[in-house]
Amino acid sequence: MPDGLLSMLKPPGMTSHDVVDAVRRILRTRRVGHAGTLDPAAAGVMVVMLGAVTRLSEYLTGCDKVYRAEVTFGITTDTLDGEGTVIARASAADITPEMVQDALATLTGPVEMVPPMYSAIWHEGRRLYDIAREGGTVEVPSRSVTVHRFELLDFQTGEVASALTEVECSSGTYVRSLAAMLGEALGCPAYLSFLVRTRVGSLSIQDALTAQELIQAVRDDRLADVLVCPTAALSEWHRIEADQQTAIALCRGLQTPAPTELHDGQRLLVLTSGRLLCVAEVVNAAGEARIQPRRVLMSEEELST
Repeated sequence: MPDGLLSMLKPPGMTSHDVVDAVRRILRTRRVGHAGTLDPAAAGVMVVMLGAVTRLSEYLTGCDKVYRAEVTFGITTDTLDGEGTVIARASAADITPEMVQDALATLTGPVEMVPPMYSAIWHEGRRLYDIAREGGTVEVPSRSVTVHRFELLDFQTGEVASALTEVECSSGTYVRSLAAMLGEALGCPAYLSFLVRTRVGSLSIQDALTAQELIQAVRDDRLADVLVCPTAALSEWHRIEADQQTAIALCRGLQTPAPTELHDGQRLLVLTSGRLLCVAEVVNAAGEARIQPRRVLMSEEELST
């Protein structure tokens, strides 16, 4: 089974784990993971990792994401989406597009948010959503995220109003929480009524595969054609090409001298003969910039093939 990424199109109603299970069955392999949960009710791009690329989970999960999100005003639910029980109602008739634009501006940039109780976050060995389904509540710590862009695409007025938005944000952002915060800024209950993730890093929904398309690619012996190299998902990272001697040292976990243009703390992709050898970080060792491998994807034996 080759190593790499699959950009999968998750339909509404499936969990992220369902998508991983489907890929495992189709490819007949267990070494499969995903780089970022998507709510069951949501649809869109899910990055699925195969083989050795699962070692890059923490880096791929950290990619920025883009969503198309509809926020409904005048109603809110206990889950902050359409799957939950309505817990508040109020008229949204006075809300205007201009008011929404102003509120969106206050939620752009660094944002402190509290994740929903109905989320997959762990708390003392349990998922928050399991605690919430039993009627329990806990104090969920706030988190700092960055909303790079929060744009209004369309607005429908009424007692129950709706705003179609596009959100570009950092990893760890809960768009359901953003929807609730948008309602709070307008003094009106709100919930996330529709969500599609359109991009993860540089991977766009236009290139995402359905499960049926993956099945067909396997039948046609075209799996290699639909696999995505991790360097494509991490396209903004600096990359360098290592010679054979440097590649062997990095494979062994050893530090090597860093090119002069790199700076302390910089993350980079190290390639050898065009293949991704490892992800690494520039560190300062006794006043000298060195490359420290963080996740190695190739063995010494593979360097000679």
